[in-house]
This record gives sequence, C-alpha cells and structure tokens, in this order.
Amino acid sequence: MNKFTILCSLLLLTGCANFNPRNQPKIDNNGKIDDIKTNQNGIMAEIGKLRQDVQIQNSKLKEIQNGLLNVNAAISRNENTGVQIIQGDGALIFVFSLIVIAMLLFWYRDRAIKSEKTAEMMAREIAKFNDPALNDAILASALKNNNAKQVYSLLRRYVEE
Repeated sequence: MNKFTILCSLLLLTGCANFNPRNQPKIDNNGKIDDIKTNQNGIMAEIGKLRQDVQIQNSKLKEIQNGLLNVNAAISRNENTGVQIIQGDGALIFVFSLIVIAMLLFWYRDRAIKSEKTAEMMAREIAKFNDPALNDAILASALKNNNAKQVYSLLRRYVEE
C-alpha cells in the first residue's frame, strides 16, 4: 500500500507545473531587445538632427538666392518715384554716348588749338624771311588743299607787322 499511496499522491498533488493557456513562454533575453530599441532610437534621433540641419542649410541657401535675385531686381527695377527725366537702359546708353561725344569734342578742340598755334608760329617765322617766292610757294600749296584764304590771312597779318 505504501507504493500505491505514494503513486496516487504524486499524481493528485503535483498537477501541471507550467500550464499556460495562451502558450506564451517567458523569454529570458537579458535586455537584448531593449538594447536594440535604445540603439534604434539613438539612430533615429541622429537622422532627425541631420535632417533638421539640412533643412536649415536649404532655407539659408534659398534666402541667399532670393537675396541675389532681389539685388538683381533692385538694379534693373524701373519704379517711378519723384521726377525722373532719364530712366531705363536707352537713357543709360544715351548718357554714355553723350559723354563719349563730349570727350571726342574736347580732344579735337585741343588738337585744333595746338594746330592753330603751330600755324601762327610758322607764319610769323616765314614772315621774318620776307621772301616773295617762298610766300608764293606756300600760297600755291594752300590752293591745292583749299586753305588759301586762311593761309593768306595769316601771312598777311605777320608780314604787315
């Protein structure tokens, strides 16, 4: 009987030791999944930071580009404020052409003044010789260039002195 009671007591008292109706056994992972999740969250934070930095750089680049466009627009802007006599590209070309014409006029005027002084000096020195053959030769060459009237008046002015 001894064996029978021990066998019955073992069957009746022990029961099912590890019975789980959902069949979800405990996993002994020693924190490995938590470490992976922490690493993943750290990587996502770094990616978010990099994305934010790139967005800031893009916004700054757009501001610089818009600033350059605004500078270009400000240079070629045609706003009518106040009294404006000359405006636009055509007027700019007109003003530059007037400046070039004025420079050419001053250069030719300077040249004409120097040539006139040279002619007067030569006429004075020729008049000192008082040679009629030389005067006739000078007037003959002046007739070929249609300057006889001016040369004759210069020679006459200094011959009479």
